[in-house]
Amino acid sequence: MNKTIAVVCAMKSEAQPLLDRLSDLKEESCHNFEIYRGTLGESTLLVCVSGVGMVNMSALVTYISVKYLPDCFFNYGIIGGYGDIHKGSLIIVKDCININSTMFEAAPEGAGTSLSRAKLVTFSESIDNGPIIYESDEKLISVASSIVDKNIICGRLGSGDMWNKEYDKIMLFYNEFNVCGEDMEGYAMYQVADKFSIPALSVKGVSNNEILMEKYDYSVMDKLSDFVYSILKNI
Repeated sequence: MNKTIAVVCAMKSEAQPLLDRLSDLKEESCHNFEIYRGTLGESTLLVCVSGVGMVNMSALVTYISVKYLPDCFFNYGIIGGYGDIHKGSLIIVKDCININSTMFEAAPEGAGTSLSRAKLVTFSESIDNGPIIYESDEKLISVASSIVDKNIICGRLGSGDMWNKEYDKIMLFYNEFNVCGEDMEGYAMYQVADKFSIPALSVKGVSNNEILMEKYDYSVMDKLSDFVYSILKNI
């Protein structure tokens, strides 16, 4: 059965290794989104580039959901690792939390800013809501897990329009919310896909880790792109 898989990346450099492997490639770019249609086995792949950030990703996923009605969304790209997650690790995202949706408790002038007064919330009519955590589709996780070896992690992705380099902030998310790494688009894909009831999965490659003082290294994309290709062939 032919499936339509929407593959969404933040950057063209992330999408390019997959584009290079597809046959019958055709560009269908629109609304400043780069969109390419290709074939992999019996599946049609829409490889799409959103641009960096939550708004860009949410706009793209909404557009793809309405125009193409894909069978699933698949996101991949590079992230910063948290805690003891080393550079070069590959991660199957089991679920995703918005680490930028934060409420700070009241404090007097001169008290400064403190994480001890912050909590993650989901902003709605009832302000005092805890964070909503979106889960990856179990069948897609199963496909990805069947390909991997024991060195690949299945964990929680933190996502938000921020780039964390503060030790205490990173370790707060790592220890209190079990976040293994962060990106700037994943939560938007999951949230919009959930609204359209479209299954979704994200896989990530760790390019750096501030806690372990491991500097940025884009070469993890080579290993990640091979992993991504293997998953997509089996969906």
